[in-house]
Amino acid sequence: MNRFDLVFSYWIFTWYILYICNIVKYNPKWALTIGLIENIGVLCLMIYYKNSIINVLLFCFINFFIKILPLWTLRKTIYDIMGIYSLIILFLIYLLWMKINNVNIIDIKNVAWIKDDDPGPLTYYIKLILKKYIYSF
Repeated sequence: MNRFDLVFSYWIFTWYILYICNIVKYNPKWALTIGLIENIGVLCLMIYYKNSIINVLLFCFINFFIKILPLWTLRKTIYDIMGIYSLIILFLIYLLWMKINNVNIIDIKNVAWIKDDDPGPLTYYIKLILKKYIYSF
């Protein structure tokens, strides 16, 4: 199972929260948009590899809250160049963090959850809750 700090989408969502709380001044709209486009590609791969329906639905549910809803709340803000620069800097920091943690982001193991082998961290915890209280998989 991936840790939250090893998934770039959660870094972007954290940036969004910090922006909404006026802690950072640079708009994450570019990052959210690019992340959403990437997640559409991941969703297609999940379907192609015949991922379980629960993982596909949870992936859509989670991304609704960490990508689509934040983008909707930023719909009246502008796309600015500082958002791109901030995204590049954040991604470089993320790559450094991955290097410090000895994680190869190009390694196929890191995308194992696309093939239903290892769900992302939030999917993993939601499935634990569902198994415990609602439904057994």
